[in-house]
Amino acid sequence: MLIKNLVKKLTQIDGRWFLTGSHILLLFICMITYNLQRSYTQILFSFFCAVSAETILYLITNKYKTNLFDRLFSAIAEWAGLLILIKSTKWWFYGLLVIIAISSKYFLRRNQQAHIFNPTNFAIILCICLFPIEWFGVWPDEYMISLYPMIHVFVFGLFAIILARSWFITLSYFIGILFSLLLFFKMNDVSSLTYALGPELGTVSLIFMFLMITDPKTSPRSYKLQFIYGFGIAFIHIYLRQQELFYSRFISIFIMTLIYYVYTNIWLQKRNLTAI
Repeated sequence: MLIKNLVKKLTQIDGRWFLTGSHILLLFICMITYNLQRSYTQILFSFFCAVSAETILYLITNKYKTNLFDRLFSAIAEWAGLLILIKSTKWWFYGLLVIIAISSKYFLRRNQQAHIFNPTNFAIILCICLFPIEWFGVWPDEYMISLYPMIHVFVFGLFAIILARSWFITLSYFIGILFSLLLFFKMNDVSSLTYALGPELGTVSLIFMFLMITDPKTSPRSYKLQFIYGFGIAFIHIYLRQQELFYSRFISIFIMTLIYYVYTNIWLQKRNLTAI
């Protein structure tokens, strides 16, 4: 009975608590233990930008019917996620990133309930297109290949995708990774598959797999579309990786999210159909 009640309470928790808690906890643990190079100036300035941008846009646009606390909760998740994923020597750059991410939720919308793109991913893609590459990057930090951060993201991410009912996207993505590796890379034996699979199991890869592509606001809800969505992201990513395109993960989710938007908001609407 005790276990049953505990499971019931866990299923009632907002999945964003696991996402946001994972990001914030991982950020400070990795700064203390794994020499994650983020200064307190960068952290405080970007936090101020996140809270300010969310508050101002929430008050002047009236596009979200939830309360301000809910919106600030979302902003903090974007803030922490960008600090983990992106490395920059510019003290102000994280502030710019988080303003772009939050603005995309208000100005690039699929409907009154949801935005088109994952905000974190959109900010990264826009910066790749517009800003000098020496300003930022997804460069190797020690935490990316360390055991604890990988276990941390896996555990928190597992709770998040189960509560958000997005676990099938992660499963489909992993199936797509295995299929695409076999298709695009020469696999002579088990060791070659293990070698090719290695980059897909690091900390950033797990954040991408569990906490980015499963965003409930920008991903499908039906199992059929979740499979296509997750598998498609994996296929595009591995193809671009095989072409040695560095930001293949972020580009792949941008492409598939755009395809999903066109399918649900343009193609289906012209035929007066509803996405399943």
